[in-house]
Amino acid sequence: MSAPGGGKTLAIATVAMTPDRDPAVSRERMGEFIGRIKREHPNVRLIHFGETILGWFYVKGETEAYHRRIAEPIPGPSTEFVADLVREHEVYVSFGISERRGEALHNAQVIVDPHGEIVAVHRKFRIRNRVFTPGERALTTVDIDGVKAAILICADARSLWLLRAIRRARIDVVLASLADYGTSLRMNEMLGTFFDAWTVVANRFGVEPPLTWHGLITITDRLGRLRAHGMGDERYLIQRIPLPSGGAVRRKLRRGAAGCRFFAVACAMVGTRIVGRFRRCE
Repeated sequence: MSAPGGGKTLAIATVAMTPDRDPAVSRERMGEFIGRIKREHPNVRLIHFGETILGWFYVKGETEAYHRRIAEPIPGPSTEFVADLVREHEVYVSFGISERRGEALHNAQVIVDPHGEIVAVHRKFRIRNRVFTPGERALTTVDIDGVKAAILICADARSLWLLRAIRRARIDVVLASLADYGTSLRMNEMLGTFFDAWTVVANRFGVEPPLTWHGLITITDRLGRLRAHGMGDERYLIQRIPLPSGGAVRRKLRRGAAGCRFFAVACAMVGTRIVGRFRRCE
């Protein structure tokens, strides 16, 4: 897809979905979202869902036992289900899953291409919830129609190593998959300034007692400016992302501007509990 000026673009949808405790029900909800998005926006090429979106993130008193019950291998039933959907709708799908890998239980994000092939698996390596085994510290990237995308899962965003790796790799789009009950647009703007890349945030919405997920989803540009956002219900956002070409000089100028914007946003947040906001990102 091309922008009016002739540059390359990628149409992306990001989703705030309410998962069911039963992964089979959650898969059907994903299928409904995918079908609806493609009917209403046929040019969308990537649909991005949140962290461990096939089930609840937290189940009081039995979180680990619950995730071990619903976990599955990759490939497995859920990736096969999604493979049928992407072939039907000719779209990439990114979604979070509780993965069983030998004796380990991982918090993983999977991307399936329009041919039904698994093209990327990222395993969360910054773990707060010790239910999950940390994955290998890695920059996971995937090519989507010539666009270079990187994947992170929630608390991975606090890794300075990953921040630097994304910038060095000159990523076009960061796909951030969250289970986050925060409500701060400012923090998502700050996140967007880190990467010198468009940042697309998927999340969950609903109540998993005692937690309430507010479903904040955002899309920010390379300077961390909000281009689309939503919160407070199940929904999706669409953004046609222009991906300008540019050499080293243009990149340095852009990064300098992003640094200035980060400082401005941070100053605007003085007096707020910034560290606490990061801690709500599971």
